[in-house]
Amino acid sequence: MKYSHNSERIERWITRVVVLFFVLITIYPIFFVTINSLKSTSDFYANVWALPSSIHWSNYSEAWFDAKIGQYFSNSSIVVVSAVLIISVFGVMAGYALGRLNLPYAEAILLFFLAMKMVPHESLVMPLYLMLSRMGLIGEHISLVLPYAGWGLPIAVYILKNYFQTIPNSLLEAARIDGASEWLSFRKIMVPLAMPAIATVVIFNFVSLWGELLWATVALSTATMKTLPLGIIVFQSEFATDWGPLSAAICMVMLPLVLVFLFMQKYFVQGITAGANKG
Repeated sequence: MKYSHNSERIERWITRVVVLFFVLITIYPIFFVTINSLKSTSDFYANVWALPSSIHWSNYSEAWFDAKIGQYFSNSSIVVVSAVLIISVFGVMAGYALGRLNLPYAEAILLFFLAMKMVPHESLVMPLYLMLSRMGLIGEHISLVLPYAGWGLPIAVYILKNYFQTIPNSLLEAARIDGASEWLSFRKIMVPLAMPAIATVVIFNFVSLWGELLWATVALSTATMKTLPLGIIVFQSEFATDWGPLSAAICMVMLPLVLVFLFMQKYFVQGITAGANKG
């Protein structure tokens, strides 16, 4: 009995050490970039690991205005928010239809969605470019929004369909007895209950699309339409030795990702664990 107790204590401490290690290697790069975003260039070259000798908030204004990070930030926000909104709305409706409406060939339709997700994005660049070019959409924000939405929908439908299937039938039956239509039951009961899965879809897609570079490089040519990943590349080529503003720009790129995750982390954890809790 004593041996078992000691073994459990050792396992708990090993788990804590491993978790702490992963927390540190996750947080330290953010801390490192933040510290360097407040340094002057001379401070950076004097000791890249040291704290700044004086705080240079001007690095942020220089990155935002002089390097046009503010404009790139606005472009990325429009594109990514639009794409994530489309993915979430259509993903919820498709997931509900496939999971709860007893559609014929629902599993085959879902497999088709997942098969489309397995096609490498790189192989779609040329066909997409030719198609959108003939439609006159290349160089506009919509030339990113539509492909981004198409790439994110399959996994969104898969996650939401499986989540809807974990919700007890008794809730829908009670709503129907009370006279609620299918649309009202979906909007007032199913969607609020599916918030953990929706949050999971939002976080996954926001993080992946916020830093997307390949298709943005192909589809956007004008400087006024460039998104943040393209803007950072331009920044690096023009301000390669000015590490303070460059680090400030990177901090501004990271900030929306951190805020989205912090805001939705409660729902995200519920969505990840829902299958285990309700299965």
